[in-house]
Amino acid sequence: MSIGKRRPKVPRAQLRSLPSAAAKQSRLVRQRARLVALSVVATAVVVCAAIVHGSGPPFSFRLGERPDREIRVNVKEFRIRNQTKTSNERQAAADKVPPLMVNDPAPIKDLADRLDDLTATIAKSGRFEDVPEPVRGAWKLKPETYLDIKAATATPQRRDNLHVQLQKAFLPLLENGVLGPEALPRNEESSSMLAIHNVGQPWSASRLVPRERVVPERIVKPGGPPQHDFVSAFSMPRTGEILFQLVADRIDSRSTLTHEPEVTARLRDEARSRVNEHFDTFTKGDVLVEQGQAIGEEQLILLRMEHEAAQSARSLGERAGRAVGILGLVAALFLLTGYYVFWHEPRIAGHLWHITTVCGLVVLCLLVVRLLANQTWNAEVMPVAIAAMILAIAYSPHFALMASFGLSLLTCMTLGSGISYFLVVMGGTAAGALALNDVRTRTKLIKVGATAALGYLLLTWAAGLWEHQSIELVRSDGLWRAGWGLMAGFFLGGSLPFLENAFGIVTGISLLELGDITHPLLQELVRRAPGTHNHSITVGAIAEAAAERIGANALLVRIGAYFHDIGKMLKPHYFVENQVGSTSRHANLAPAMSTLIIIGHVKDGVDLGRQHHLPEPIIDLIEQHHGTTLVEYFFHEANRRSGANPDGSTVHESAFRYPGPKPQTREAAILMMADSVESASRTLSEPTPSRIEGLVSALIDKRLRDGQFDECGLTLREIAEIRECLIKSLIGIYHGRVKYPEQRTA
Repeated sequence: MSIGKRRPKVPRAQLRSLPSAAAKQSRLVRQRARLVALSVVATAVVVCAAIVHGSGPPFSFRLGERPDREIRVNVKEFRIRNQTKTSNERQAAADKVPPLMVNDPAPIKDLADRLDDLTATIAKSGRFEDVPEPVRGAWKLKPETYLDIKAATATPQRRDNLHVQLQKAFLPLLENGVLGPEALPRNEESSSMLAIHNVGQPWSASRLVPRERVVPERIVKPGGPPQHDFVSAFSMPRTGEILFQLVADRIDSRSTLTHEPEVTARLRDEARSRVNEHFDTFTKGDVLVEQGQAIGEEQLILLRMEHEAAQSARSLGERAGRAVGILGLVAALFLLTGYYVFWHEPRIAGHLWHITTVCGLVVLCLLVVRLLANQTWNAEVMPVAIAAMILAIAYSPHFALMASFGLSLLTCMTLGSGISYFLVVMGGTAAGALALNDVRTRTKLIKVGATAALGYLLLTWAAGLWEHQSIELVRSDGLWRAGWGLMAGFFLGGSLPFLENAFGIVTGISLLELGDITHPLLQELVRRAPGTHNHSITVGAIAEAAAERIGANALLVRIGAYFHDIGKMLKPHYFVENQVGSTSRHANLAPAMSTLIIIGHVKDGVDLGRQHHLPEPIIDLIEQHHGTTLVEYFFHEANRRSGANPDGSTVHESAFRYPGPKPQTREAAILMMADSVESASRTLSEPTPSRIEGLVSALIDKRLRDGQFDECGLTLREIAEIRECLIKSLIGIYHGRVKYPEQRTA
């Protein structure tokens, strides 16, 4: 802004209309944001109610549980299938269906043809040596066997008769086939009968054949039915026995039967389906489980069937009433949590993104609870623990404790559990959430998971003993829940970077990494603006102590202080802490230009922070550490010059203020106070305790009257504690020193 140039006058009506239009637009934006936030919350309420409602009242009984009362039938009548009896009869019907085999007689036909060729060769030969050596070797033909077959084929008539008899002898083998050692699966080896049909025939043409008639060991057994059938086909039994022996030596390698598992399974399924189901009938008042009796598997099935029957018997009005009731309870929980958020968590209440992420986390948690609900695993405690820990890291342990109450109650409503289960989930989850007060190492997350695990374990055992449950069930439930609690800590440690991005937060782990002096921005700040770097280190030290005093995030304040003035490195010599000599570069500049340079370090710092991917909370501290305060020196200098020049234009205070925004968090307000008092204290020629106290009080009171702390959530009591802590820190920095006798004044 140029001081010597007079601004054109703006009509008064226009001056009135512009703020009015801007205010109207601002109101519309705020109203639209509120409507969107309410829509998000309302959607979350409806979705959570739908998840809790599910398909109806949940089934809450568990295997091994001992109910504290008799469990009776609560419907007029219901039938339950007698699974055992039905299964036994259906299995018996399926067992009557033999394995289906397809017979390919080609190998046996080939054997028969080869044997017929052998007899023909022997018939044509004059002596044993006339039979070709390969034929003799293939059949292992002996002279005595040759002579017997030669006698049976001595005449053409005998040869023809032997041919016919040989074909007849092979008929049973061709029809029944031969079962190879690997042809039948092991689960079918106990079958005594086989259903066999030839290749090309439908399975309906199958014939039942005893298994012993097709097994090679049974076929070649001396005196067995297959040998009897073969030998009886010959007019000369001796010849039949000799030929059968030749066949028996080669039958093992002639498997012809192949199992058809698909058709066999289909036929057995059809046999099972033809058996009608058996049902047991129960009427209202029948006792299903006695008081104190452990629920077994059959009783659990019975209870589930009764539950399903009761569900089916509910009228539409009853179902609608339950749905409305659940919706009302969920809405009440959200309303209670919203009331807490409005008064104690302004960072959530004032930002649509935070409202959306919190509601989304609650919905996701309930959805995972519904998916993981298992009567044995108890895995539903893990998403509740993870959600509470995330909220503790992102916002505060107190808010996480409030959310734990609601999540635990919604989980109990989803699973149909009682007060003891609520206490277990609430206690274990709260133990983990409250332990997350400051996360500076990943080991801390594992310890937090172990804390939650211990809480789940002890509370599960206590609740189990209180309800007189069996030791086995109590021990199993406790160990499962403890394991899931520990798993939540490991999960959180691995997913921490994603959570920081999703919620726009920065944990102690990330802050410690940022605070390393080897960070490129800090290295550049040391090189370009060493005075600013020293100032930042001092501000970080005194701001950290003040933050610890009121319970704010001390580590965030300290690391934010390291980076809060990084914008000064672009024009370091325009800032007094970096100037060398007594000449100021502002001496030849107009006050407005100097103000632009001074104010510009905030925007430059934000730009540098984004370029180097600093977390949003750090960038917020850079942007808010001056708020909308006035650059007083140059404002007064501009007024002085304007007053000395009759033609000078009016100096507008707004042109000499930082653009803001005002501090939105307690940490930003602490950094503002620490920054201003540390800089101002350097101007004291004699920094005595009384002067330091007066300076700090004056600066803080000025910013308080200027409204800089209106949006950060600080109370007057906390501001007083911060003032006291800053005074103490500065007095410690500028403490008196003993002057030695030989020391001379410089």
